Amino acid sequence: MKHSFLLPTVSDRMWNNFHAVPFLFLFMFSSFLMTSTLFSASRRENTPPPPGIVIAASPDWEKLFYGTPSMEIMEDGTYVFTHDWFGPASKGERTFVYQSTDQGKSWTKVSEFPDQKSGSLFRLGNTLYHIGFYRPGKKGMSNECIAIRRSDDMGRTWTHPVDSRNGLLCSDDRYYSDPVPVLVHDGRVYWQIDRFNPEKKNWPPYDTLVISAPDDSDLLNASNWTRSNDVKWDENWPYRGWLEGNCVKRPDGNVSVLLRVEDWHCPGGPGKHAARIDLSKDGRKQEFVKFLNQFPGGHSKFCIRFDEVSRKYWALTNWIQPNQKGARNTLALVCSDDLDQWEVRQIVYQHPDGINGFQYVDWRFVGNDIHFVCRLGWFGKNMHDSNYMIFDTVKDFRNSSREKDAPPLGHLK
Repeated sequence: MKHSFLLPTVSDRMWNNFHAVPFLFLFMFSSFLMTSTLFSASRRENTPPPPGIVIAASPDWEKLFYGTPSMEIMEDGTYVFTHDWFGPASKGERTFVYQSTDQGKSWTKVSEFPDQKSGSLFRLGNTLYHIGFYRPGKKGMSNECIAIRRSDDMGRTWTHPVDSRNGLLCSDDRYYSDPVPVLVHDGRVYWQIDRFNPEKKNWPPYDTLVISAPDDSDLLNASNWTRSNDVKWDENWPYRGWLEGNCVKRPDGNVSVLLRVEDWHCPGGPGKHAARIDLSKDGRKQEFVKFLNQFPGGHSKFCIRFDEVSRKYWALTNWIQPNQKGARNTLALVCSDDLDQWEVRQIVYQHPDGINGFQYVDWRFVGNDIHFVCRLGWFGKNMHDSNYMIFDTVKDFRNSSREKDAPPLGHLK
C-alpha cells in the first residue's frame, strides 16, 4: 500500500516575499501533520492482526511504547506477567502487572507500581519477586538504582523499596537492568546487572557485575546480597560493548554469564556474537573468558534456560537470516549442549519488513512446550518502539526442526 502527498505549488515571487514565507511554512507544516495523521490512521486500519494472544496494546503508536516483558508461573499454575512503558507519552517509570489463570489464553491487569521498570519476575516457593531498575527520586541519592519488590498474593500487591533493609539493593552508583533470567542454583539466587562507565567511548556504556544471595534469606535486605567485581569492557576488543547478561549453570555445575554483544560494526556482519564470563563459587569474582563467535542473535537481548529432559540449553533470539538485513524481524529457537556451540532449530516468527520486531522474549518450559511473552513492534513507528505485548507457544520444542519453520507473516492490506 503506497501513500504520497503533493506539496503546494509556489511561485518564485511568493518564495521571495518575506512576509509570505511564514504563512507558507505554516501551511506546509499543517499539511504534513494532516498527512502523517492520515497515514498513521490508515496504517493502523490496514494492519493485519498481530501474532499470538495480545496481552496489552498501546493506544498511541507514535508516542507510547511498551517494553521489557517478564513472566513467571506460580505453584497453582497462575501466570504473572509484567511490562513497562516508554516514549513521549509515558509518565515516569512504571510497571504493569497482569495475571492469567488459563495458561495464557486470557489476561487481566491486577496492579501496577511506580518508579521501577526493566525488571525480572521470579519466585521462591509461592513468594513472587520483581527485581529491576529503580528511580527513588530522593535528594542526595543516585536516581539509577536496583531494587527488589515482594508480592505474597501473586502480584496483586507489592512491597515498596524504602532503604537498604527494605528493597533498595544498589544505590551507590548508576546502574541499569533488563528482564534477564534470575538463576536459582545450589541454594543461591543470581542476577546480572549493568553499571554505567562514564569513560567508555561507545554504546553500550556499561561494565557488568553479578549480585547473588542465599535463597532462604530476606531478599529485601541488601546486606544479604553479595556483589562480584565489575568486569570492564576492553576498548581494544573488536566489538562495541555488552549488556543484558544471563546467569546460567554450566554443565560442570559452576555459574557463567552470557552477555549480549553489540557487534553491528564488526567485519562479516552483525548478530553472531555473545560474551562469556565465569563466576567464582562464592559469587565474588568474575573473569572474562571469551567471545562466542556463532551465537545466532547475540546482538539483541536473549533469555537462556536449561532443560533437564533434553539436557540442552535453549533460547529464543533475534537471529539475522542470511538473506535479511533486519535487526529483530526473525524470532528463532536456538539450542546448545555446552553453551559454546549453538544451532538454529526453528524459526518461530519471521517477517520480511524490518519495521517489525519480535524482541525481548521471556519464556518458561511447560511440559513439551515453551510458553513465551514478547515485546512486539508491529507495523508501528519502528521495530524498536513496540506497540504490543503478546503471549504465544512453541509446541513440542524438543522435536523442533527447520522443516517446522513458521512462514513469513502478513503485509499491510
